[in-house]
Amino acid sequence: MRVHCEDAQGMGQQHPDTFEVASIDRLRDIVQPGVYAKICILDGAFQGERIWTEVTEVDDTKVKATLANEPFGFDMEFGDEVEYQLRHIYNVTAKDGEELA
Repeated sequence: MRVHCEDAQGMGQQHPDTFEVASIDRLRDIVQPGVYAKICILDGAFQGERIWTEVTEVDDTKVKATLANEPFGFDMEFGDEVEYQLRHIYNVTAKDGEELA
């Protein structure tokens, strides 16, 4: 399922002193199947919710993943498939919890 996400790269450009985000080049290096990526899903009725996803596939810009936790404000569930772009990623962690970005 394609989801509408906040542009983390854009947020970083608009607020460089207060909003830190990894570059697209760094994300290309570290985002791979098995890592967890945090995104912010947006909805017209609900402002937005940051949620962790487990990456299953990635190419140069597009990411396929499954929800790694239960959303609060959306009609989605743990394990649902989602698609988004690298520019939507806020944070990345390894399975062992090590922060990668």
